Amino acid sequence: MYKMLVMDLDGTLLDDDKKIPEINLDAIEILRQDFGIIPVIATARPLEVAKYIASQGGDTLQTYIIATNGAILMDLQKEEYLINQSLLPEQIRALIEVCKANGLEYECMTTKCEVADAKYSYRRVIDPMYDNMGVPFNYQEDLESYITNLEDSIPLFAVNGTEEELDKAFNELSQILGLQISGRCIRTTPGVDEQGKIQSICYHDIMREGVTKASAVEKLANHLGIQKREIIAIGDGGNDIEMLQEAGMKIAMKNASDELKKIANIVTHKDNNHGGIGYVLQELEKILRRKREEARRRLQSLESRKGTEIGD
Repeated sequence: MYKMLVMDLDGTLLDDDKKIPEINLDAIEILRQDFGIIPVIATARPLEVAKYIASQGGDTLQTYIIATNGAILMDLQKEEYLINQSLLPEQIRALIEVCKANGLEYECMTTKCEVADAKYSYRRVIDPMYDNMGVPFNYQEDLESYITNLEDSIPLFAVNGTEEELDKAFNELSQILGLQISGRCIRTTPGVDEQGKIQSICYHDIMREGVTKASAVEKLANHLGIQKREIIAIGDGGNDIEMLQEAGMKIAMKNASDELKKIANIVTHKDNNHGGIGYVLQELEKILRRKREEARRRLQSLESRKGTEIGD
């Protein structure tokens, strides 16, 4: 019935400490081993970060990774890119100009890491992901110069700010040619203002036109001969909306945005910190086992009737 399970990372597969709850891994492994369902990571995070998370899951997650919101799709077994698209230099320059004109924080993602402007570091709490990996977050004193001279490609550019700041700049951003702008997301690690008060920071992920998690899911499904109705997708944010629309079973986390919950078939009873994925997949496992048993009994009944007819 289902052949592929696509999962967002932050706010979904991972808890807020950026670790995978054991119940999640156990449930995913059972579906992989007993039902042949292929687990796939789909994240806005850089490829190397997604690969690190996959390694924490052992063999369970060593399949495929969709990174930087669909700009990269990698077959981990073959270490082979199925998609590898980055922003053009002129697009990056235009994005920086809009951000500068509107006083917006911006950051970029290479294949290896996230890079942000050091002067906005007060708006962030420590991201446990990089602590877990044992590497520092890449803050740059002169981010524009760093990006201009960067040898690595930039598959994703993120524009961060309050809702009011992003509303003001959105029209200018959308006028830059050849871009794909994600739905608005809320950072899972909240920021602080200059007085140290916790504030909700929103962002838009920006990629090349046509690059989304959904487009990468479709590419992978076609590559594997999997139909849309055979895909399960789970997420929590605005950049997961199109991905869920590409799936037969659409699951939103309890902690998901209201916009995502509206299109979901199922909303988990528990959030990402309490194994929301694990519990809902355990329920799915029960349903699949029941359907398998019903199919086995029907087959036995059919074979029994055929045997009786031959005997007659």
